[in-house]
Amino acid sequence: MSSTLFNPNLPLNEAKTPPASWYRSIYQDQQERRSVLANNWQVVAHLDELKDNSSFVSGCAGSEPWVITRDQEGQLHAFANVCRHNGTQVADGAGKQEQLVCPYHGWRYELNGRLAKAPRIGGVADFSRDKYSLKPLSLQVWGPLVMISSQPHATQLQLDELTQRLDAMNWTGLERITRRTYDIQCNWKVFVDNYLDGGYHVPFLHQDLSAELDLKGYKTELFEGYSIQSVAGQKEAGDRLAGDALYAWVYPNLMLNRYGNMMDINVVVPLSTESCRVIFDWYAEPGLSEDFISASLKSSEQVQKEDIYICERLQVGMGSIHFEPGPYAPTVEMGKYQFHQMLAADLKRS
Repeated sequence: MSSTLFNPNLPLNEAKTPPASWYRSIYQDQQERRSVLANNWQVVAHLDELKDNSSFVSGCAGSEPWVITRDQEGQLHAFANVCRHNGTQVADGAGKQEQLVCPYHGWRYELNGRLAKAPRIGGVADFSRDKYSLKPLSLQVWGPLVMISSQPHATQLQLDELTQRLDAMNWTGLERITRRTYDIQCNWKVFVDNYLDGGYHVPFLHQDLSAELDLKGYKTELFEGYSIQSVAGQKEAGDRLAGDALYAWVYPNLMLNRYGNMMDINVVVPLSTESCRVIFDWYAEPGLSEDFISASLKSSEQVQKEDIYICERLQVGMGSIHFEPGPYAPTVEMGKYQFHQMLAADLKRS
């Protein structure tokens, strides 16, 4: 439906942005949850949440409930969080336990997914516990992140160039220090669009941040399935933005920012057609002072408030009868167009 109103095949300087229906249609939202968010790789956990054997983490990707376990031998597994009896979620939240137990009828599963016990099932024709294991999901560990896809044999993400750059910036040597969540009154794609405008909005919306960056050298590079934006910090910006800052986006909803002594990872998930939740996890180099971390988080919080302000205003504007798609800025918004092209392709396949 909606992909036919957006032409992804035009050159950037002739293309128009997507219609309002992409950001306001319930049908579009349902399509994206099943065909985009569930079927593509999603960051759902951090390795430090699963550092102990017999631990688990659970949640939803799109409309698909999942659970990740680290079994007693230390192996990671990902499953649909759906009991094979009636479909109840077998795990809730996160924690440590030797088995996953369905709260409805007491079916028990080993942390490797195998059905261990099914009360009162005696007499079922041809019943075998091996046939009723939890359904596996694809799992990939990338740096400190745990990713899943609802496709059981999904092709592993190839992020070679991005991984090399992050390795050079010692991203795996950082420690996760805090998490914050932001509920925003805008479609999840509005938040991604804002991230991918190539720094277009930075001098107008983020004046304090803009003063710390050399925006004349702002650059966007496109790769298969992801993009990298990079910019140098001003010399007077201090340690927080020392050296080059890297802003990476991985389709469809992962954003990773590495700068100075810190890194933050953002995952945006839809709550409704016109609201979303952004989960921020901050990492820092070991040994940083509490004052430095506090000041960095305060600066970051200001940027988030400014982004929330503009994203919510944009969502309201797109609901106007006077709204119509506009052009892309060809020198900076190539990352945004790439996102829209990939989304259109997924919607067409669905």
